[in-house]
Amino acid sequence: MISQRCVNCSMRVGWIVLGINIALFVLKFSFAFLSYSRSLLTDSFQSLANILVTIVVLASLRMAARRPDERFPYGYGKVEFLASGIVNVLLMFGAIVFVFLSLLEMAMVGPEKPPKLIAVVAAAISIVGNLVAYGYGRCAGEKLGSSAILANAEVSRADVGTSIAVVVAVVGANLGFSRLDHIAAIVICLLIIKVTWDGMAKAVKGLMDASLHLEEEHIKNLIEQFESVSSVGDVKARFVGRNLWADVSVFVPADWALARGLETARKIKGLVCSKMKNVLEVTVQLVPVNGSDDLDRPKAIEGQK
Repeated sequence: MISQRCVNCSMRVGWIVLGINIALFVLKFSFAFLSYSRSLLTDSFQSLANILVTIVVLASLRMAARRPDERFPYGYGKVEFLASGIVNVLLMFGAIVFVFLSLLEMAMVGPEKPPKLIAVVAAAISIVGNLVAYGYGRCAGEKLGSSAILANAEVSRADVGTSIAVVVAVVGANLGFSRLDHIAAIVICLLIIKVTWDGMAKAVKGLMDASLHLEEEHIKNLIEQFESVSSVGDVKARFVGRNLWADVSVFVPADWALARGLETARKIKGLVCSKMKNVLEVTVQLVPVNGSDDLDRPKAIEGQK
């Protein structure tokens, strides 16, 4: 069961991360012009992208919290996956374009004056700020099982890596490696592409209802605790946003009364919901059997939650 404290935290985390990203963008963008650092300028655009990501996440969480209705009887949970996928596609496209622009600039422009060391200060502040945003976002995302909050946290973690690259680039450029600032800008973009690719893969799995083998095995093991259940049939689970939906079928003796079967289904649902977090719906189908030869008999009794 998710504590009220975690629910309240999830309502604040987006706004806190948004505030951090706005402050970091203003800081890095200003220092990029003061220090003439190409890599810091690229890193500032990463913070701008983080702002857009957070805004989309806040909007998607608001929509995903809506109750099911006649138009969407299974709820709006998958909006989180959709929002995560769209944001990651946009970020990846921007990073790819910037890589080509940086390579073109390196080929056409000669060695430049190294950036000022003041850029290191902005990068260091960015590292601290993004570590706070990542830790806060990951905690809230894991507690609630929210793919959108977790995706936003991963973007903040990627920004930590890009800021570290800025520090290396600026220091290296001042030590005589004139191209290192441009190279770091390209490396930053490659890191962004890697993170966004992983985010897109997770979003696609959520939208396509990919099989959740670990969760399904856990549900099966829980149901097998019932001695009256002959065996467990199909177990299918999928995420609808941050919530887990499961469909299970169990084999029970054919001489059971309907009331006993429905009571068993109710107990199975209660056990699964109490032992696994974020389980929103469990549908239990009871299959009456006389013996091992009847295990393939069509489902006859269905219990609704």
